[in-house]
Parts: sequence; C-alpha cells; structure tokens
Amino acid sequence: MKDQVKRFIIRHSFLEYALFAFYHIKNAKYVRLESERRKAVSLFDCDQLCDALPYGPFERVIDNNLYGHAYQIREYAGLKTDLKAYLEHGLFWGGMLHADEYHWHFKRVITFSSNRKRDIEEKLPTKRAVPIGPYIHYAKGVLDASSFVVLKKQLGKVLLVFPAHSVLNVEASFDVNLFLDEVERIKTAYDTVLVSLYFIDAKNLEARRVYEERGFRIVTSGHRYDLYFISRQRSLIELADMTMSNEVGTHVGNCIHLGKPHYIFQQKTERISQKKGELERHSSLFTTEEMNLVEIQKAEVLDVFSQFNDRGISALQRQIVDKYWGLSETKTAEELAELFG
Repeated sequence: MKDQVKRFIIRHSFLEYALFAFYHIKNAKYVRLESERRKAVSLFDCDQLCDALPYGPFERVIDNNLYGHAYQIREYAGLKTDLKAYLEHGLFWGGMLHADEYHWHFKRVITFSSNRKRDIEEKLPTKRAVPIGPYIHYAKGVLDASSFVVLKKQLGKVLLVFPAHSVLNVEASFDVNLFLDEVERIKTAYDTVLVSLYFIDAKNLEARRVYEERGFRIVTSGHRYDLYFISRQRSLIELADMTMSNEVGTHVGNCIHLGKPHYIFQQKTERISQKKGELERHSSLFTTEEMNLVEIQKAEVLDVFSQFNDRGISALQRQIVDKYWGLSETKTAEELAELFG
C-alpha cells in the first residue's frame, strides 16, 4: 500500500511537489548543516557518521536524495535547480528498471553507461536516458590536501575492503571467517587494512567486532542521506593502494575509475530477513529473464576481477567497467549544465 500511494503521488507534478516541499521545509536545513558538520568528522568515527538522519530532500525525485549523488553532481556543474530527472542511485543489473522509474512524471533518467541507456529506453520509450559515467567522478573528497597527506602517511600502504552489505530489513549473510582468511592472506604486503562498512552494518557492534579482532580498522561512507556520502567514499578509495570485495557492486567501478586495482573474492553470499515477505518483495523486482541476465552480467565482471593482482588495472577490466559503469561517459561541468540547467 505504501508503494502504491507513493507511485500515485509521483505521477502527478502538483502532488509530488507538495510532498517534496513539506519535507524540504521540515528537514533540509538540518540535513545540510549536519552533513557539513559530519564532513569534518573522522572517517573512523562510525557512531557519528552513521547516526540517523531524517529525509530532508534537495531533489524532488525521492531516490535522488540518496548518497549525495545528485547534490554533488549539482555542485560540480554549478546548478542551482533540481535535475528534473530520475537518477538511478546504483548500478541496476539484468535490464531491470526500478518500479518508480515507470511512474515519475519527469521524462529523463540519469544513468551510468550507454549499455544501460539502451535497457532504459527499450522499456521506457517515452523517456530519454542520459549516461554520465560513475557518479563518484563529480564528488570532491572530504579531506583537504594537507589532511590527506597526513592521514596517508599514518596509514602507509592501504588495502581497502568492501564486504557485501545489508540493506533495510535485509541482512547480507556470508562466511565471514572465510572472507577474513582471504584478507589475511593478501594483507602481508600492506601496512593497514581498512574495512568499509555500509551504515546499517557499521551500526552493528557485533559486525564490527569480527573485523576489529583481526586488527583491521573500520571506516564508513556514512548515512545514506548524508550529502557527502559519495565524497567520503572517494576519499577512502583515494587513500587505498589496493581494493577488494566479495561481491559485484557499484564500488567496483568507483575503484577502477579512481585508478585503484580491485579484486573480488568469490564466495556464496545470501540475503536473509526477519521481516515477513521482505525477500519475496525484493525478488519480485526482477522477472525470471532479468534474473538470468543478472547472473550472466555479474559473471562477466567476476571473470576479470576474480584473480588478485595489485600491479595495475588491465585493459580488459577497463573495458568491462566502461560497459557497465560508463567510464567514457563522464561529462564536463559545462556539459552537465547544458543538459540539466
């Protein structure tokens, strides 16, 4: 019922704007001030960085207010107005479109790659898809130059680890000790191991403890409504010399775009939930055909990142990342201003 009401509202400009205005007036000033305050908080202070933030939108499209994506794109381009487009907040696989994309009255969709543009326009022929490459390209890091140099000197050579993460009401489940044994195997060449936890997992003291007991340091990009989430992730990746994960995700393309080699340790990862019907709701987002394509596409990425190699990024890896993350689609500030100004 909640989704049905939301999708009725977002089909109608007047109703949608009234909803936006209410939450903008109520919470946006606090979100901006608190995001600015947290910008100066240590990357290691998970408690502060993951503390709850209310929904205080700067963009009319609800999902555009996730992870600071739209906020940083607008800052980069010098835009003072709403993007007036649905911005896909992550890399969607299998040709799947988020249900909201069908209902928003705006006629443009912002995405990563030309490959994804074809998927969108095939299913939404009345809308135009605009690929702009990895969104992290448009974010500035949260560390100034001198702070970055000081922290990098303290950390030395860094291995940055992205474990598979939970989402609201759904927990990521995998053999943590098997994963950590693999981290231990390759960490010998590094001075510091940083484990970047999604805010839901970073608030879980037990989840943090298993990494800290191995001597790894926990970091986070912050709460999903933090306007500097993507900026903080950029700083973390820039501090790294090597990156790794145990699942294909948006972070892979972000690392490659910023020139950091990446390794995906292949292991079984499942999603579990205590909330009745939640897993069924998630699986219903995909048709059987789309789920099959998800497996094919992720296997294509895994195939080129499943061997540990810290000597650099191969041409084939860049080719695959360009296909899905749109490395060659990044825009200048002037081009963005012309598209969305």
